[in-house]
Amino acid sequence: MTPRLQHLMLLWLACVAAACAQVPTALAPASLSAALPPSSPEATAKAVQLAIATPRLVTLDAAALAVTRERLQRGDAALQGPLAALLRRADEALRTPPRSVTHKTTVPPSGSKHDYMSMGPYWWPNPDTSNGLPYVQRDGRRNPQATGNALDSIRMQQMLADARDLALAFHFKGELRYADKAAQVMRTWFLDPATRMNPSLRYGQAVPGVAEGRGIGIIDTRDLWMAFDALALIAPAASAGAAALSDSEQRALRQWFIDYAGWLDTSQLGRDEAAERNNHGMFYDMQLAALWLATGQPERARQLLFDARTRRFAVQFDAQGLMPLELARTRPFHYHTFTLEAATRMARHADVLDATAALPAGDPRCAPLATGPQCPLGLWRFEIDGKTLRKVLDRVADVVVDPASWSHATRLEPQPLLEPALPVLLMAQRAYAPHRYDAALAVLRRAAPDHVAWLLWPQP
Repeated sequence: MTPRLQHLMLLWLACVAAACAQVPTALAPASLSAALPPSSPEATAKAVQLAIATPRLVTLDAAALAVTRERLQRGDAALQGPLAALLRRADEALRTPPRSVTHKTTVPPSGSKHDYMSMGPYWWPNPDTSNGLPYVQRDGRRNPQATGNALDSIRMQQMLADARDLALAFHFKGELRYADKAAQVMRTWFLDPATRMNPSLRYGQAVPGVAEGRGIGIIDTRDLWMAFDALALIAPAASAGAAALSDSEQRALRQWFIDYAGWLDTSQLGRDEAAERNNHGMFYDMQLAALWLATGQPERARQLLFDARTRRFAVQFDAQGLMPLELARTRPFHYHTFTLEAATRMARHADVLDATAALPAGDPRCAPLATGPQCPLGLWRFEIDGKTLRKVLDRVADVVVDPASWSHATRLEPQPLLEPALPVLLMAQRAYAPHRYDAALAVLRRAAPDHVAWLLWPQP
């Protein structure tokens, strides 16, 4: 790490937490600070009809969202809490100025705040040196200095969650103000020359005194899929008079995704992350597959997901439904559910590809799977040496029902945190038998009754 970066990082570490908590008002566009006005009744009626249009989604499922819309229209009591929570978040996003990488207080080594920068969450000042350098690792113990206004990781997650929530609010309610603001959120982060992020993660998860950026920092963009699907969900709003992204802006946003995919695919940090064998490698493949899909490059996504069956699933899973590489961590159940986020999204991406066109049976990549005129890429049911995604999901579901059955407690994780299992089990239940995980989901309904996943992946 350069002396300049060390100096900047140490200045940031000295920052008073309260002073770092808010985005500087000078950097927040004043015109976007207030909630947008409600749509006219006519525009709202038109938008409601347009929002029903089937969006071209990358990770979410239009058919699942259609089920949710129908149940909401029927007044399904089980979905009212999740919908109310979603609308509260969307309304808060309406009142919040769009976020930008340029709002951070730390300047990256490049000298440009347009470059994304974060810090490794498990790294702490060295107690044996006067200046705290080089930082030392404490796996599983999050350093609060890695969050806040000084860097970008939390801000990016908030931006993506805002885009998702606003787009879903438009899709379910048909109010143009939600689509307008979702467009502003993405325009500010990705497109506006004054506030846009450069399409790379050169300074992702930096470690003071150790590295300016690391390949494992690429996991910071694991939720970029939310922007892809938000864009698809709000696309119909332009026909109802919303201030949505123009055609040229949509092309520019697609080019941003292409550029970022190219950086992931060719940079040294990207190659470093691709070489990781644990959850980092799984999330790398998931991200790149989603980017190829979102930018109209399905064959690249298909090849990557085909290779992931042996490069990721066969390496990460064992025949007992466990992940040995994640068991070695200080919070093994957390890392099981976390890694399953990537694995189930990849399985969903394979579904999208198979819905478009499965491989012909003569393709050498089919063997030994071909049993008909076409062979599916499908990852939900792929098996190698007795290892399957379903076994891992089943094991997690069993733990949700009976937490005492988890025999891998650690000092930092004395008992499993169950809520993160909800999205992956809801996705899986739609892929497998209709009521396969009913018992686990009943437990999770009590633990997280208002989680957005109930809207995204409705139960049968």
